[in-house]
Amino acid sequence: MQVAEETLCELIDSFGFYPENSLIIRWLKRDEVVLTQRCDIAAFVSPEGLSQSDVEIYLEPGRTYGADQSVLIVCIDKLHPRVYDAVDVIGFAMNHASISVADAFVVIGQRIFSRECRDDCDPHVTPIAPGVSRLDREEQCASNPQQMIDAEEFPELPESEEIIGWRSIESQFVRDLMSRAGGVIVVSELARLSVALGDVRVRDSILWDMANDIFDRRLLAKLLTELLPKLDAKRVAPIATTAAICWWLNGNGAMANLCINRAVTDAPGYSLAIMVRAALEHALPPGFWLESVNELTREQCLAGLDVAL
Repeated sequence: MQVAEETLCELIDSFGFYPENSLIIRWLKRDEVVLTQRCDIAAFVSPEGLSQSDVEIYLEPGRTYGADQSVLIVCIDKLHPRVYDAVDVIGFAMNHASISVADAFVVIGQRIFSRECRDDCDPHVTPIAPGVSRLDREEQCASNPQQMIDAEEFPELPESEEIIGWRSIESQFVRDLMSRAGGVIVVSELARLSVALGDVRVRDSILWDMANDIFDRRLLAKLLTELLPKLDAKRVAPIATTAAICWWLNGNGAMANLCINRAVTDAPGYSLAIMVRAALEHALPPGFWLESVNELTREQCLAGLDVAL
């Protein structure tokens, strides 16, 4: 059980919250963790279950990373009668794909069960404190009237004949601002950042920077997420989507999903958010996105070629 406790602690630290009602797949290659994948457990314990093609989608990230082993951890509020069936289905599919299941654990509150446990098994008690929950994190991403900045703080977009020069200036401003992630961003800077990233060309030039390690992505993801409560539905999608991509590149799909949900909820038609959410729902590794970004130069992104998936 020590392995399960250590793994769960690592997951909580990595995700930034306790992954309740989740199936966690840790993909390993030659005994090294190459990817951690979180899925909602509800999809696996629903009455209709999952088709073989549905299960295959969840295995694709492991295949992409060349995994040869996996560890399954289910975190759930209370034991569901289909939980072990779900573990067996995933395990069978993995074995069929020549990926062995090294361990499988079910965590219920502070009790951990291994796959060898039966109905009369004494629970293995662990001192793990769940800490902040996913719902708490989601609330922290929502707009907060007490923090929201006034509409008059946001600068106006320039006239069309001035837009090219404006984009160059604003792209450099955003680049400089994000390069000092970890510092304080004042209201006027946040307002300017929001308007700048609202322009697709400026946004794509910054996404190119992000893909090419211009910024400290760990600090930047945290900074952008902390800005979300200050923005209303009209302004939030570009920053929320940028934050989601940053978390995704960091390997934290859980936080990426929270940010992209904010973007899609407040701006359902924001095309980049829709594409990123689809990639996250299918548990695609960020390498797919990085390849498309790096087909372009920064100048092309700023001049008019879209960054896509």
